[in-house]
Amino acid sequence: MKKINSFEYGTLIWFLIRACFIVSSASLIISISDEESWFSIIIGTLIGIIPFLIYEYLKKKFPNQNIIEINQKLFGKFGYILNFVMCLTLLVFIIITFWMLTNFINTQFLYKTPFLVVALALILPIAYINFKGIKVIGKVSLLSFYISFIFIILILSGIISGIYIDNIKPFFVHTPNEILYSALIFISFNVLPIFLLTIIPKNQITNYSSKKNFLFYIFACLSLLNVIFMTITIFGIGLSSIYEYPCFEILKRVSILDIIDRVESILTIEWILALFIIISMILYFLKESFKTTFKNIKKIDKKGNYFVIVVSLITLIVSSIIFLTNGMELEFFKGPFIYLAIFSFVLLPIITALKAKFSS
Repeated sequence: MKKINSFEYGTLIWFLIRACFIVSSASLIISISDEESWFSIIIGTLIGIIPFLIYEYLKKKFPNQNIIEINQKLFGKFGYILNFVMCLTLLVFIIITFWMLTNFINTQFLYKTPFLVVALALILPIAYINFKGIKVIGKVSLLSFYISFIFIILILSGIISGIYIDNIKPFFVHTPNEILYSALIFISFNVLPIFLLTIIPKNQITNYSSKKNFLFYIFACLSLLNVIFMTITIFGIGLSSIYEYPCFEILKRVSILDIIDRVESILTIEWILALFIIISMILYFLKESFKTTFKNIKKIDKKGNYFVIVVSLITLIVSSIIFLTNGMELEFFKGPFIYLAIFSFVLLPIITALKAKFSS
């Protein structure tokens, strides 16, 4: 069994929480909560502790099993249905997340390059590290974390002087429903992806620490609170609402030592790495689900790699045709995806946790 250490596991929490923010949830939250977007993230972080604790409970209760095995053990044949629903949701998630990454790079940096060419260049390394397994994914995440941390320091030092605190005023002008709705968007896109880590059994993580995991959770959520705070206080809600990627546009304000400008292309790497990690983890979850479900088949590891290729091809093809009309993705992200994510990654794990508690 290939293992990762607790710090590598923590960096996975960091990236899974941050990944979708710059390319989707930030603009969605700003469009609903305006100046009070920061408050929505605080509410979302607090509510998000509930699914975080559920995932931690399942890991401690079944230290040698992943979520797929747990459902099969607790529910028998019905567990296969639960697992199918979760994997189907993740198939949708990997397609739209891969679309987010490819569309972002295609529109902001490689707008003269065909979408499929960009997509192919991205899916190949993602598939490759999945062939290598969770140990390599953990090492990639750890290295990416150090790179990201350096970039975050550079970003903060380059834009902090542009903060105008009055831009987050007035307070409490939005209804509780609007704030809660924005919080649900944050939870769906930035908290619930840590569900992916339930595919890694506790005993596969050396020196596992729930306290350390929680610190990474809070640290990651606070970093996103800082991003939205910086964006609104520097741009104001007017500009923040206009841009498709407001948190990316803020990087254009970064100036290193007042000498080096226009470094947003380099600094964006930390967000691209986060998306790379989350897509890799979704693919890993699907691969391990396949191997667990069909574990009695001969040469299942080799067939698991074939499965990675099939899912990668599906992701590549469907992501290129899924949102042909501009604005379709916003309607999907604001509606169906939120309900699908909450059902699959909150309600189903709650059912599993309750079954585990009352059957013991």
